[in-house]
Amino acid sequence: RRRAPVHGARLSRLSLGMALTRKPPRRVWTLRSAPPGGLSNFGRAGEVLIAMFDTRPLQRWASGGVGAGSYDYWSLAARLNQLYACRHGYDFRYFLEVRASGEAVPQVNVLDDSGNSPSKVAGTCLLRGAEWRATSWCKLAAVALGLSHGYRTVVMIDSDAFLRSGRLSLRIDELVADHVAKRHGEWSFASQRNGGPRTPLWMAGNAPFKPAQPNAGLQVWRGGPLLNSSWDALRRWWAADVGDFHNRHHPYEQAGINRTLERGRDYGVLLGLEWLNKSEWRSLPAAHISSVSRFDRMRVLAATLANIRGSFLQRCGQMPNATSIDATRTAERLLERRATQSREHARE
Repeated sequence: RRRAPVHGARLSRLSLGMALTRKPPRRVWTLRSAPPGGLSNFGRAGEVLIAMFDTRPLQRWASGGVGAGSYDYWSLAARLNQLYACRHGYDFRYFLEVRASGEAVPQVNVLDDSGNSPSKVAGTCLLRGAEWRATSWCKLAAVALGLSHGYRTVVMIDSDAFLRSGRLSLRIDELVADHVAKRHGEWSFASQRNGGPRTPLWMAGNAPFKPAQPNAGLQVWRGGPLLNSSWDALRRWWAADVGDFHNRHHPYEQAGINRTLERGRDYGVLLGLEWLNKSEWRSLPAAHISSVSRFDRMRVLAATLANIRGSFLQRCGQMPNATSIDATRTAERLLERRATQSREHARE
């Protein structure tokens, strides 16, 4: 049963929907000096990109036990998000960290990835060539890559989260408009000054932990007329000085939000999207299967996939292939070098 939407005083589904879905010019987008792995020609950009970032290849279990013969949870999440993209005519990319230097990428320990295990907090990408950051930070580089290819909306979603393609499914513009405010009177959109049609970034709510705060596991970045605002916010977020601990420990990139971004101007929070709340997982158009074991993640995601019609699975094709990315080089080119040049030009 889908709940009735609540709209903010300054934001309607119509106004936000028009801003998010206006069709871009059709052309092929390419990157200069792109890293190896198939990124020299990203392909034709659509309106919306649904993206994930990880250091783990899409894979199958090779041993017995729970999930034997099936995909592990990040691969199940990738399949569900690819199906969501398929339903709404969006593009999908699973970005896999592959360093151009050939250096091995630290792998998350799949048996112990619910907390700060040594492999989870190992450095995956570099800030300004000097400070190692954990995998969660590096997805900002993948967002930059999507924006650089002309998408009018780039959605970054965590590897243990998914967007529904079934009866509860909403287009991205609908999802944002329907979840700007809580569905109860205690949170007023207008009084919170949470954002509006000119807000370049929307994130999920962080309930039940810190209900009024953002959860960066779902990021909706807007291009088009808001592209410059998105680039400015993204570069400031990436450059946040959070210290070595938060570079590689929870809450990772979320630690940089309040230090560098202004709520309402730079980002808004989808307070009605309580996607971390286990009691809400079955009733929302998106769910973040966090704070549970790897096996519970697999069970929830596999059960969700099992309820999707076979004809729809067949129409959307096989599991998606990964797209290689070197997050350090991408950040240097798109988030650091251009930001430095802009500051130097401003001083002149």
